[in-house]
Amino acid sequence: MIKKIFFCAIFSLVTNYTIQTTVLYAAPCYGTNMPNKGKWNVGAQVHVIENRKLTDDYGKVASTQYLYEMSYGVFDWLSLDGKIGVGDVTHKPSAGLPKTTYPYNFAGGYGLRIKPYKNAGQKIDVVCGFQHISVHPTARQVNGTTNYVILDDWQGSALISKGISRFTPYAGARFTRLDLIHRISGTERVRKRSDARILPVVGIDFNITEGSFINAELRFIDETSFNVGFTHNF
Repeated sequence: MIKKIFFCAIFSLVTNYTIQTTVLYAAPCYGTNMPNKGKWNVGAQVHVIENRKLTDDYGKVASTQYLYEMSYGVFDWLSLDGKIGVGDVTHKPSAGLPKTTYPYNFAGGYGLRIKPYKNAGQKIDVVCGFQHISVHPTARQVNGTTNYVILDDWQGSALISKGISRFTPYAGARFTRLDLIHRISGTERVRKRSDARILPVVGIDFNITEGSFINAELRFIDETSFNVGFTHNF
């Protein structure tokens, strides 16, 4: 009963937030391998956004992030996720203007996942999640002025997985959007947004040992992004 009440509350909160602010973005979904109650998943991840279109002729954005990540099992069906590391941002304006790459600096993120359905016999899991990553690269001098950017990358997702021997492939849908917050020294910041979309995601976990696995995930249509990571259960 507690599980159902919590799931309904989180779903309602995320849905209402999405409708009111249209801010759901495109961070990694983490997959369906969640730590058990009182346990930790600890690992490292590379997250690459190769091309993400922005609205209003703002062009495209790209980013590479190297992240240390941890997940804690509050219950067997609820985990809290966090990550910290470094990331860069490359902005490719439209109208033939030169691209600008902002060097590596702080990146971090947070989120949560809930598992409303699990069939241990068939090795089927359903997981819903909310994730956010923020990248704060080093400022750059462009045409004699200092430029600052922040990449805000969020999403809500729903995934289903099926365990097959050492492999656990999964697929699902995500509500996604990405913002590039751009400020030139002495001016107000401008939020350059992508369109909000419901888009597909596919991924797979490969169990190396009973306590460790590799995760790979691909997100496509309207963007090209992927992530690869190694995780160990404690």
